[in-house]
Amino acid sequence: MVELSLSTILVSFQSVQKQIVYFEGLLESETVRDKGEIQELLHTYDQAAENLKEVYTSMRHTTSNFPPYEKLIKP
Repeated sequence: MVELSLSTILVSFQSVQKQIVYFEGLLESETVRDKGEIQELLHTYDQAAENLKEVYTSMRHTTSNFPPYEKLIKP
């Protein structure tokens, strides 16, 4: 398996989070046609975010200079 760098994980996480916010906004929109499809996409991105969190957390245990995961999440 290819090892990912911290910067790759962070960029991936930021991209996934941005898409989650986008799809959540679409679900609240009255113009969206197929909410089921959007919910499926949102679920896929949620799973990706969880996977990235797991990878980040495991990498952080081996390197103490990584910031805590909670600091990466913007409220």
